[in-house]
Amino acid sequence: MNRIYLDWNATAPLLPKVKEAMIAALDDAPGNASSIHREGQRARSVIERTRRAIARAINAPPQAVVLCGGATEGNNQILRTHAAFAEQKLGRKPHIVCSSVEHPSVIEVVEALGSQEQDVQVSLLGVDRLGRIDLDKIKEQLEAGATLISVMWANNECGNIYPVTEIAALCHEYGALFHTDATQALGRIPVDFEACGADYMTLSLHKMGGPKGIGAIVVREGIVLEAMLAGGHQERGRRPGTENVPAAAGAGAAALQVVDQLDAWRQALSERRERLLGALTEGLDGSFELRQDPENHLLNTINVAFHGVGGEDLLLALDLAGVSASSGSACTAGSLEPSHVILAMGYEPEDAKRSIRLSFGPLTPISSIDEAASRVIDAVTRQRSLAL
Repeated sequence: MNRIYLDWNATAPLLPKVKEAMIAALDDAPGNASSIHREGQRARSVIERTRRAIARAINAPPQAVVLCGGATEGNNQILRTHAAFAEQKLGRKPHIVCSSVEHPSVIEVVEALGSQEQDVQVSLLGVDRLGRIDLDKIKEQLEAGATLISVMWANNECGNIYPVTEIAALCHEYGALFHTDATQALGRIPVDFEACGADYMTLSLHKMGGPKGIGAIVVREGIVLEAMLAGGHQERGRRPGTENVPAAAGAGAAALQVVDQLDAWRQALSERRERLLGALTEGLDGSFELRQDPENHLLNTINVAFHGVGGEDLLLALDLAGVSASSGSACTAGSLEPSHVILAMGYEPEDAKRSIRLSFGPLTPISSIDEAASRVIDAVTRQRSLAL
């Protein structure tokens, strides 16, 4: 039985060009990128090519791109930098606001800062039943003195796309900064750092076919970013540590694929979404609920609850049937608690546990989409019969 992978929002399969670039770097750039000899300079050239490739993919100046270990690291660094320097740079004590559907690497840091740092105020923005954010609520927080708003560009669980350009403009109107985690958006919708107005952006490349363990912080000129570690000058002192050159090579190759393939990828995702939802609707008579904004969502992400079926039982049945899916963020895998995103949307805990996430990519074969739909229909039907 062939397995079908529908968990791209957790991590995506490595793109062929990414693998080629990583192998080439292992062979051709063995040096330390901080060394001045020829091998070191070969490694340095890989790092700088990657920086330019990421910058090109998101329309940012190359000098704004700081390579790091991923968006979790980047989110921590940005939030902790702001907590430490807001008063010095903005003349106000830090008041950090994030949405209640952010990735744990934002929410948990914000909550920790609020409980551990005496001079840091924190607030969470609620969402409605469809996971949408009310811009008037953001304005209220800014009027109350918020110094940094953090809202992701696209949600990893429900797939909602948020109005980051409008939020950034509001923040700047009130003299506040704006951070967006664009990890799930990259490679799925256009991401334009300059046009959106964000002061900080975080990225991981492995959600769209790049390697794991590498990402980027993008910082607008004049905005402070303090290193979390000491002991090295890498990334202009903002991210010490010997660079992972093969991972950087893969990240650069992935970023160039975004530049070259985004339009084609979006068309492929649209076709696959329509096909999967169409088959599920026909096979199950529409007896399921989509839990996402019907108008503004990632094409590759379907958060769904099937009537009368528990999410955990269904995921186990799907795994046995050869379909890999999830109930939410891989960073909270193993938790018995329901998704904090679905809870924030107003669902009761037992109801929230019925949600599963199906996420695919532009290279997921159409035949796999069709077969996955058939297996999901069979698994749901079987689970319902067992409950009778």
